[in-house]
Amino acid sequence: MALTKTAAGVDAWQEINQNDVLLGAEIGIEGGYGIHLHIKCALSSTTAHTGTEIIVQVGTDTADAKDNWTTVDRFIGPVGTAVSLTLNDTELAGEVVLAVTNPVTANMDNDGKFKFIEHATPANSEIVFQKSNSGDAGDTITILDGLGHDQNSSSVIFDIDDSEIEAVGMYVVEIADTADRVRVIYNNKYDPDGATVFIECRITQTTGL
Repeated sequence: MALTKTAAGVDAWQEINQNDVLLGAEIGIEGGYGIHLHIKCALSSTTAHTGTEIIVQVGTDTADAKDNWTTVDRFIGPVGTAVSLTLNDTELAGEVVLAVTNPVTANMDNDGKFKFIEHATPANSEIVFQKSNSGDAGDTITILDGLGHDQNSSSVIFDIDDSEIEAVGMYVVEIADTADRVRVIYNNKYDPDGATVFIECRITQTTGL
């Protein structure tokens, strides 16, 4: 018999200001098990950043439910100084070759890494995996899978100029099915003079056999 699995958005892509805190949505999980949060955090400015603290909490439904939050995990998001590069033109969803100017000179030539694209409409922002680049002579980068959304000439790619360190953090946190509620606190005061960041969170869980 197949399991009944559900997936839902918790916190949509949105930007957190420098030296600010975002309290994520509270999600009831009374009927679920095998619960996982899928959290993404990406640098969205070129200010040096020592990290965003991500705090995952669970709660119980008792008379003082608002008091009954317990931290089950806390960790630090992307660390480093981002570089940025604006797309040259409109790129439609599904496109894998993106037009940019001088990817080498712009320090966007570190291939084999996840990178963040910020769109003026936050919901259209996305994480991509850069497969290759053409060098400055070709003015393109190539990504896997293709864009998930239409992008345009105001869309900005963020990376860290390093062969391994990324401007993107992606985390999966398992949540005990003994909890009744779950939420995430995104603490961008961890580095009070650091970068702005974009965050997103989704939840998956099994709800029946």
